[in-house]
Amino acid sequence: MTPFEAVRAREYPGLDGIFFNAASWGLLPRRTVDAVAELGARRNRWEGFDEAELVGTLARARTAAARLIGATAAEIALAPNTSFGVNLAAACVGQGPPGTILVSAGEFPANVYPWLPLEARGFRVDILPTGPDALPDEERLCTALERADVRGLAVSQVQFATGSRADLGRLGALCRARGILFAVDAIQGLGGAPLDVRAAGIDVLACGGQKWLCSPWGSGFAFVDRALLERFDPPMVSWLAMRSAADFTSLGGYAWEPLEDARRFELATLGIQDHLGLAVSIELILELGPERIHEHLMGVHAPLLEWAESRRDVVMVTPRDPERRAGIVSFRTPDPERTAAALGRARVICAVREGAVRLAPHFYNTADEMRAVVEVLDRSD
Repeated sequence: MTPFEAVRAREYPGLDGIFFNAASWGLLPRRTVDAVAELGARRNRWEGFDEAELVGTLARARTAAARLIGATAAEIALAPNTSFGVNLAAACVGQGPPGTILVSAGEFPANVYPWLPLEARGFRVDILPTGPDALPDEERLCTALERADVRGLAVSQVQFATGSRADLGRLGALCRARGILFAVDAIQGLGGAPLDVRAAGIDVLACGGQKWLCSPWGSGFAFVDRALLERFDPPMVSWLAMRSAADFTSLGGYAWEPLEDARRFELATLGIQDHLGLAVSIELILELGPERIHEHLMGVHAPLLEWAESRRDVVMVTPRDPERRAGIVSFRTPDPERTAAALGRARVICAVREGAVRLAPHFYNTADEMRAVVEVLDRSD
């Protein structure tokens, strides 16, 4: 039994149907469900909690997130969603001189809307066209980064519709050389592909936990590079972001002493149960190994890629190169909605995004399940 088969048997017993929709929400491991339920049940017991335990639960989540991306816990701010981190990145850029923010067309709205209010403050948001294959045009992005007025670049680690995986190292190196803030929306990548924020030169990263991290809704985190922690003021302020919050017995001094680490950006009170779930699920992903998960997913994709190669009426949207893929694999048929409906009748859960059928298997899925999907696709002609 492989490690992935063992995890499926232990953490996902009795799966009903073929769940290929981790790009919308990942399945919660049994250990996560149990941990969250136990914490909730303890609220109604006489012994309750002490503050140190609750603070420790949040620290556990920061540590797990930091390990996942090659950061330190001091650079992690817990958050309820991806939008928090993108807004944080936009607020940081907004504290500097006006200029241009670069974004690619085809981005998920959560990675575009937070930047647009900067235009009222003298900034310009330049949404660059995709290439002829509808994928982000990285050559165009790299050329645009040479402009003197560029202040920020916002990209996704993995595109939500196409599944295209960005060359973050290349983009990050150019940003770092020019002093451009590099912000990455990682919600469609982390958990399905490895990422090292140092190697990629990322300044701010945003990631909700509910998709590929298989965590509860309302969980997530932002990474802020340590070099930026004291450079930018928190755009919003929480009482737990102050040093005085270390002593719950004396909170009335109101000394303006923000914490020196990324907790200064957190907004209390955080969902403790949600972030316990985040910690437990990320720890499972770390046990399996992000690199091994990515390798496993490439094997799960293989039957679909072989099928698409044999079909003149099917267009693969997602790049075939494993270095440019993570968990999402999207393809176009003559009638994507009809194709998705046929899959649904066969108890295959997937999605249609931007005119393509999007399959999003995860570590709990198998190549045999993908072969079963291919059989359904052949029958649906």
